[in-house]
Amino acid sequence: MLFRRSGHTDYRRRRVLNDSLAASAVGEVDRAWPWAGNSLPASRGAPRSRNYGDGAFLEQQPRPTDLVPTRRIAYLVLLLLGAGVIAGLEALHSYAARLTHLGGGTHPAAFDLTVRGSLATWFSTMLLALAAATALVVYSVRRFKVDDYHGHYRVWLWAASCWLLLSIDTTAGLHQVFAAFLVSVTGTRLWADGSIWWVIAYGFLLGGVGTRLLVDMRSCRLSAGTLLLGFASYAAAAAGQFGCLELPADVDPAMAIRGAVLAGNLLVLLAMGLHGRHVILDAKGLLPRKAEADEDAENDAGSPIRGAGLLSGASLTVHPPHGVPSPTAAVLDAGRPSQTTPVFTPVTPSYSATPSSATSGWPNGLVSRKLTKQEKKALRERLERARRDRQARAG
Repeated sequence: MLFRRSGHTDYRRRRVLNDSLAASAVGEVDRAWPWAGNSLPASRGAPRSRNYGDGAFLEQQPRPTDLVPTRRIAYLVLLLLGAGVIAGLEALHSYAARLTHLGGGTHPAAFDLTVRGSLATWFSTMLLALAAATALVVYSVRRFKVDDYHGHYRVWLWAASCWLLLSIDTTAGLHQVFAAFLVSVTGTRLWADGSIWWVIAYGFLLGGVGTRLLVDMRSCRLSAGTLLLGFASYAAAAAGQFGCLELPADVDPAMAIRGAVLAGNLLVLLAMGLHGRHVILDAKGLLPRKAEADEDAENDAGSPIRGAGLLSGASLTVHPPHGVPSPTAAVLDAGRPSQTTPVFTPVTPSYSATPSSATSGWPNGLVSRKLTKQEKKALRERLERARRDRQARAG
């Protein structure tokens, strides 16, 4: 009767023993080389921390690309949560007059959509900052695309810079300072109080970067469409602010304009995330290949080699170049096919090999006339049979 059996339990026991011995050895080396601190010499092993061990857990920490969700349901939940927050901010703004007792009898600025430093401003700033960070993640993956020979991936750096600038402007109000500076320099307001200046500048900036960004995002229609909706929200907010868009009488203009801006910021963040998901899945090879298969089929149909059916076993006719004399083929014996490769002897264009009209076989002679269509067809069939026989014997 076996009282002790060697197996998986013994293997685990030896592993634990070896780890304990290694840990004690590390402690001895640390005491032997006090000037080395917590690291070991290169000849005795890898560096080891006293507080965290070998630090292998750092390899399991999430990377920046792991923070971008790859499931569409996550973006649907994000859209619903963002819409709920925007609706809540709108409701707090509408009922701010009833909540004056929370601020000691004064109007609560935290719930006012038009006041800088409110909850709406903070939420808008966070959305744009997250959009800038997501654009940087897309850039970190997009720059490794193998067919981007012109460096179009740099547009994502511009996009991240734009979203970061809008985030800072939402908190600090840089657009007002910029408009006042241009009014003082040019001496004209163009429209009303001169706010049209920053609208023109932002329009050129966002229009140029956004157009180039949409060109790069055309591979993912969902993200491109979401970004277009975000720009449409910004345009609607600008039109409402300058009176170009008439609102119903029972609608508060401040709520409509700020709501459009918040919706635009949310859609921009969703667009960056959706395209980040697309780029990451593409880099991992997890995207469906239906479009690529259709493109390959079209290329194969138009290819002179694959379109001729060479992959399916059919023969391929290669015509000689124009202006070069046609070669004369060595005629094969009628009894059995030759085991050697046919030898072609160049002659003048008016002379070629021809079968005899008197017999059904192929004689070894030359005549000074061209082959007929039937003779060319028969010669091709004989050469094709000989090629197949050679391949069968070689195989």
